[in-house]
Amino acid sequence: MPEQGAIFCIIDGMTDEAFNVQAYPNLAAMKNEGFFGYFETVPKGFPVESYPCIASLFGIREGDLPLFARGYLEALGKGIQLAEDDLVLRASWMRLAENGCILGVAEPPQAVPRFSGLSYHHLGAYRVLLVVPNAKAALKSLKTYPPYAYVGKNLEEILPQGEKRLTQMVRQSLGTEKVLLPWGQSVSCPFPAFKLKAAAVGAALIFQGLAKALGLDVYTKPDFTADTDTALTAKVELALQLAQVYPLVFLHINGADEAAHRRDIWEKRFFLEQVDAKVLAPLQKAGAALLVCGDHGTSPVDGKHIGIPQPFVLYGQKRQGDLGTVQANKAVKLLLEDELWQRR
Repeated sequence: MPEQGAIFCIIDGMTDEAFNVQAYPNLAAMKNEGFFGYFETVPKGFPVESYPCIASLFGIREGDLPLFARGYLEALGKGIQLAEDDLVLRASWMRLAENGCILGVAEPPQAVPRFSGLSYHHLGAYRVLLVVPNAKAALKSLKTYPPYAYVGKNLEEILPQGEKRLTQMVRQSLGTEKVLLPWGQSVSCPFPAFKLKAAAVGAALIFQGLAKALGLDVYTKPDFTADTDTALTAKVELALQLAQVYPLVFLHINGADEAAHRRDIWEKRFFLEQVDAKVLAPLQKAGAALLVCGDHGTSPVDGKHIGIPQPFVLYGQKRQGDLGTVQANKAVKLLLEDELWQRR
């Protein structure tokens, strides 16, 4: 067993139309001294969003990836208990223009309506989980629209179809320039066990839930916020401590994605500069085998996800070169030597 475990740093929503590795000195230095390539992170038939992209980076093959799992995984991350027949969905508070068009994410109203026929769980900022009892049968016929992908569309075009309680909830949520839109429907579902003892450090519930579903040990702290105000230095320190115990540590950084959803170009750029200085620099100095990449792109221009191949840097292996384009489910095997992966 090596003296120090490897660290896999996933920067959620890292890339966009203007992203350039050379703009970030430490990332650029690691690229020049290590391996560089691109991961195909979006499995065929899946939307461009964090669940399937992060799952691919964890090594889950396309055929083992449940299509409907987003809401379930966030409930698992939050510790919400689900009944066998529950339908669980993510939902987002969105700003609404006078003409009915979706503008972008929004804080919830001060007085949230009491929605009938379902339970409402606020996750922070615009994020919500909805649990609809005795609605499992509606899973495959239900049609929802991830609102971040439909910015600029009229509300009437993206109303949920197939479950009356959800349509009623959307109508009931309509308030002053805000609306609650459900998406990411799922039910409880199994995931394959991860092949290696590993730790996961992060605050985003989709990351925590996925790590728990795979059997990883999850670590978080109150000042890990899954946004641009997260405690970056504390995250790195914890990851490095865990790398003394675990052969592999996943470190998830989420703020760039959130800034882009707010369509704040400069906030995203500044946050990535902070990640480069406060996360990548100390990880590089620590000398551990290190893999850095994004899960998907997120545009700060329109707030939408981008499904382009994601650049990655593999550093600390005392080798360098261009690896071209690689399927994301091979990422862990790239980071860890094959002998270690097979032995554990």
